[in-house]
Amino acid sequence: MKIFRNFVFVFSLSLLIILATVCQKTVDDQGSSTSPKGYVESADGVSIHYKTTGQGDMTLVFVHGWCADMSYWDGQIPSFKVYYQVVTLDLAGHGRSGAERSSWTIEAFAQDVVSVVERLDLQKVVLIGHALAGPVVLEAARLLPRRVIGIIGADSMSDIYLSAYSPEQIETALSPFHEDFAEGVRMYVLENYFRSTASDRIKRRIVLDMTETPADVGLGALEELMRYDATSMLQELDVPVRSINADRPLVYFRVIRKHHENFTLKFMKNAGHFMMIESPQEFNRLLAEFLGQIILESYQQ
Repeated sequence: MKIFRNFVFVFSLSLLIILATVCQKTVDDQGSSTSPKGYVESADGVSIHYKTTGQGDMTLVFVHGWCADMSYWDGQIPSFKVYYQVVTLDLAGHGRSGAERSSWTIEAFAQDVVSVVERLDLQKVVLIGHALAGPVVLEAARLLPRRVIGIIGADSMSDIYLSAYSPEQIETALSPFHEDFAEGVRMYVLENYFRSTASDRIKRRIVLDMTETPADVGLGALEELMRYDATSMLQELDVPVRSINADRPLVYFRVIRKHHENFTLKFMKNAGHFMMIESPQEFNRLLAEFLGQIILESYQQ
């Protein structure tokens, strides 16, 4: 009976979030929400910028991807702050966070997330990470075993992000960025990240943001991502992992499916890499569905 009541509660909550999301008016490029903000030192002393808004028993921590910042989640905050505490942050080297770091590893970025969660003393946390931040939030969850109840990726969790590349593959992949980092990023983003449905306004905004990232940060983070192997870490996690991904061909999820038994994937049709900006209502609907699953599992434990 208790499980049934919990199921009804979670189902009703998810339905309310979906309805709020569908009804919400969205625009291509939204301004940042006004909310309490602050700074906290990461494990290596780098200053990490964060914002928090909303309220609720559970907290959603949104983590941006490579060469981006917290504003990439502005299309999610209005819908979800009604039912949850919502936290966004700038990873080191991005946005308003410090950049005094010598090694841009996935583990170091994970410590940025851990520092914010611990500073705010957050409990019942769902970590949400876009692209490179997928492995970042997986690592952070491993370091926060009593606080995190679930993980959700956004166009992440594929073998691209969770399996290590050979030195030869890394050298080949990074070569276009070495001569002119900004131009290399511009060409790569325009060729790989957008579908034909993406507006020119969104494309201009994202290209400008990403090409302004310092080359040492962008190259360092990309190289460390390509060296990263998630195999052993995935085996340590005991929380549900979900991911919302663009329906691109030849993208595989063999690593996470082999090494983590509680993984579910949903695809967004006709979505590009920045799906939460291009199609926020559909992304929010799928995110709300995954949150309902995670909350239900947390009540059953």
